[in-house]
Amino acid sequence: NERGSGTDAKVYIIIFGKNNDTGKVPLAISKTHKDPFERGHTDLFEIEAMDIGEPKKIKIGHDDAGMLSDWLLERVEIDVPKMGRTWVFPCGKWLSTSKGDCQLELELYPKAMATEVYTPHVPYEIKVVTSKVSGAGTDANIFVEIYGTDKTTGEVMLCNKKERKGKFQTGSVDTFVLELEDVGQFIEKIRIGHDNTGWGAAWHLDRVEIRRLDKNKKSKTFIFPCDRWFAKDEDDHSIVRELVPEKILEEEVGKGGKLKVRENEVQNRLEMKRYTIDVYTGDKMGCGTDANVFCTIYGDRGDTGERELASSETHMNKFEKKQMDRFKIESADLGIIYKLKIRHDNSGPFADWLLAKVEVKDDIKTYVFHCERWLAKGKDTKLEQTLYEKD
Repeated sequence: NERGSGTDAKVYIIIFGKNNDTGKVPLAISKTHKDPFERGHTDLFEIEAMDIGEPKKIKIGHDDAGMLSDWLLERVEIDVPKMGRTWVFPCGKWLSTSKGDCQLELELYPKAMATEVYTPHVPYEIKVVTSKVSGAGTDANIFVEIYGTDKTTGEVMLCNKKERKGKFQTGSVDTFVLELEDVGQFIEKIRIGHDNTGWGAAWHLDRVEIRRLDKNKKSKTFIFPCDRWFAKDEDDHSIVRELVPEKILEEEVGKGGKLKVRENEVQNRLEMKRYTIDVYTGDKMGCGTDANVFCTIYGDRGDTGERELASSETHMNKFEKKQMDRFKIESADLGIIYKLKIRHDNSGPFADWLLAKVEVKDDIKTYVFHCERWLAKGKDTKLEQTLYEKD
């Protein structure tokens, strides 16, 4: 973070692995800063290269161009999701013709004990088919979460703002390849939605197809039909939905290179259910809220992910004193419900909220979550509460 440590020069890197090297790769477009390599910056770059194996050393340098070309490099971190590891290459030296060792290129080696190990990632091909109905396209940002039997990828955006142009338009088929945490061979469900941003956020999704890109194995494509709106003024006003696979397409190259394709119905797939959520506001002066409220319901078969409680079936002005507001959400079967997280975003002129209780009903049982606490930003209060049944 030293004064004058940033550079205007063009920076490149060569990564040397156990099997090969990447060749000289320009580090031109940072995913974190418009003007890269400035003082105090951490710049993130994504590069595609052949499989070079475990990184053993790097060469990094610049072309000494620009008015302020001297560069003080603190360190380089290389993350390889496929291997589930991050390598750290310490530096702390100038790349300059007049400072330090007066070198424009440095050779760096990974720090022995600084390698971070995590669960290896695998590539998933995610094909998103926007419907052909009028106004089906969206300007919003789309996210997805993939659930296996025991694991989830976590929520990820399908593309960044730079890659967003021209995608998710009416009738379009957009394909993304993302390296995500391995959820196993079977995909139980996905959660997909958007952030409701842009001029035309409403979106009509036809279907999603997901294929795990395994080498030398049968290719399985999971088909998730939808044919629903994701819009605050259409359908059930939801902008997040869970989808379960209806079919699996299996492709295998047989003898003589002939491609065999089989279509199978998914057996024992998760049942989609509609849950009723009754939210009871307390009975004290000023206990209602104007903030946006969100909840997550947990069962022994999974969770709903965070959902906004946006459209009350019982009141236009929701979450007011002594009021019960009813909401409905769709989710894959949660099983036995045992926990609920509820929060608000502290927005609006009167955000503080006294929550009395929440009741969640499925087609069999009503689960009661007592609260009787304020959700407020203060010394002894917080904006989120985790509640357990009959807590």
